[in-house]
Amino acid sequence: MGEVVRWVRRVAPTDLAVLVTGGSGTGKEVVARAIHRLSRRADHPFVPVDCGAIPRDLMESELFGHERGAFTGADTARPGLVEAAQGGTFFLDEIGELEAGVQARLLRLLQEGEYRRVGGSQMRTASLRIIAATHRDLEKAVRAGVFREDLYHRIHVVRIDLPPLCERPEDVPVLAEHFLRRLSQEQGRQLLELSPAALRAMQAYPWPGNVREVLNCCRYLVGLTPGPVVTEADLPPFLWKQRGSADRPGAPGAGPPLRHDLPYKQARRLWLQHFESAFLRHLLQEHGGNVSKAALAAGIDRKSIQRLMKRHGLRTREGGPGGG
Repeated sequence: MGEVVRWVRRVAPTDLAVLVTGGSGTGKEVVARAIHRLSRRADHPFVPVDCGAIPRDLMESELFGHERGAFTGADTARPGLVEAAQGGTFFLDEIGELEAGVQARLLRLLQEGEYRRVGGSQMRTASLRIIAATHRDLEKAVRAGVFREDLYHRIHVVRIDLPPLCERPEDVPVLAEHFLRRLSQEQGRQLLELSPAALRAMQAYPWPGNVREVLNCCRYLVGLTPGPVVTEADLPPFLWKQRGSADRPGAPGAGPPLRHDLPYKQARRLWLQHFESAFLRHLLQEHGGNVSKAALAAGIDRKSIQRLMKRHGLRTREGGPGGG
């Protein structure tokens, strides 16, 4: 990723077209935005377009705009996203999804800086920078005849490849700490810290969803972790699926490692604290956070449940240790 950052800084001051490649969730738009922020166009718009999300029959109109009467329902003229990006950066995500007709119009925009609205005759000019991104093999698409070779070479002046997160586990702590800091601030809660055990578990996970999956994991932690420190037991269930449910802290039959380096009473107290916390988490989860139902199922009174919840920093959905 250090090499990626160096290329971002190197290419940003230029107006060269950039192709960013990588799997879903690797951070292609993050790279595009970083290039824009460091460029001389930073004071102008950054306009992202997800080429795979816009219906094909609407793509030309969305990109280039249309004139009144261009098609059924076009009651008024409407500018397109190219006009919205004037002077700035136009980010075409998943450019490999564009169909042939749109590819031809985009090629003219890149070559001549010109375009026409759908149904219009006036040639318009555009000053913008193109950054494209894809998870597809565009060279293979060119050979298959589904992507124009001339367009490929136009967008492929500089190429930045983003490796999947499973190939760079050393980035997981940096990403997690960044997201936890940002999300904690947004939610107005105390900054969360990752315990060494939780951090080891996160680095051992392959993260098939890449950076986006780390972000979603951090959203889960900020929303549901009761205390200031994230323990293994606080991690979301998907982190434990590959290891088997019995390996998850708090799962039936699971427990912390016995501390043979401690005196008997201290080691016993630590193990019992873990048992209480894990038992309560599972119990409350089973009963949807309803303290009364949890107490009845466990065979203990409600006040005892509340006292244990307070001791272990557990809260119900209502925000306190006594809901339900």
